[in-house]
Amino acid sequence: MAQLRKPVLFVLVAGAALSATAFAQTSVPNAPAGDPMPPRPGQVAPEAPKPVGPSGRFTPESKTFDFGKILCDKPVEHVFKFKNTGDANLIITSATGSCHCTVPALSKSDYAPGEEGEIKVVFDPKGKAAGKVQQRVTVVSNDPTSPTSSLTIEADLMAIVNVEPTRLVAFGQIAKGESKTMELNLTGRLEDFNVTGVSFDGTGEEIKSIIGKPEPVEINGEKMKRVNVKLVYPEAKKIERFQRNVIITTNDAREKEIRLPVMGEVLGDLDVRPMRVSMGLVAREAQFSNTATVSSRSGKPFKIKGVKQIASPGREDPQLTFDIKPNSKTPGADASEYTIAVSGTAPKDGFRSVIDCEVLTDLAGEETIKMGVYLVVR
Repeated sequence: MAQLRKPVLFVLVAGAALSATAFAQTSVPNAPAGDPMPPRPGQVAPEAPKPVGPSGRFTPESKTFDFGKILCDKPVEHVFKFKNTGDANLIITSATGSCHCTVPALSKSDYAPGEEGEIKVVFDPKGKAAGKVQQRVTVVSNDPTSPTSSLTIEADLMAIVNVEPTRLVAFGQIAKGESKTMELNLTGRLEDFNVTGVSFDGTGEEIKSIIGKPEPVEINGEKMKRVNVKLVYPEAKKIERFQRNVIITTNDAREKEIRLPVMGEVLGDLDVRPMRVSMGLVAREAQFSNTATVSSRSGKPFKIKGVKQIASPGREDPQLTFDIKPNSKTPGADASEYTIAVSGTAPKDGFRSVIDCEVLTDLAGEETIKMGVYLVVR
């Protein structure tokens, strides 16, 4: 009997598959209409849905306009022309830009059959990065064949003042007691272009600037002026990570001020590796351990006085134990490198966090060094 049921089951499954296919095919015309999707390779493009009864038709002369190369100094505009090619009134309910920089405007919303209309689009490139951009205008109407239509504007933006590097000034790592210099090149389009000043926001070491003289250059056939600016980080005294903004002023009224982030890190003589000691995934109430190394970059001997676990407000961390051993061949002598073994017992409840610690040394200016212990308990 079990064998006789199998064909029946196959027929039921096959019938269900055919029903699902038929349902999917009959459901397609009810899908939301809009700009048609291009057919896949080897697929025949579906016919556009036909309106039922009299209806308006939104038919633009062109769906795309390219402004070409334009400066990022003032708004530009283009007028898209369209016609109601339907046999009833066309009602445009909205026309919206894809960005606040793209603003479309309609003189009216109701168009009789055969009537022509315009959509004026204003594009403001101020503040945008140089390069090619594309923005869209979405038009919603009562056109049953395409209730949502897209108009596209394109442009190749040219900066008033070109800055290299373009995004940030990265000093990277600076050894304590050393100085480091970074360079910027600013290229302007004015015949007498020049950099008038350099300043920094925030607090920290006083970064100095050296402004060079304008030099003539030619880029893509255009004669321009280039100014080299050197940013000099003084002999680093404080171990820190810094992030500020450099503010560069020019004599071009179209772009009087340019801001760029300035980032870097001042490293001390002592190096902790890893800065975050990972214990991995630990079972509840199980033992865990791992090691870190503290060494002198200059190779000078120093002493580690101890390691302090920092209490976390509102959280109970497992108690850590630290075993400090100098990596020296001479017993009892100060070393230029130490190994710190970190161990402990996982709590009975789940835990996932970084436990902050401080390594205490006798090195002037680096009496405390931060170290973290990452623990996950499940």
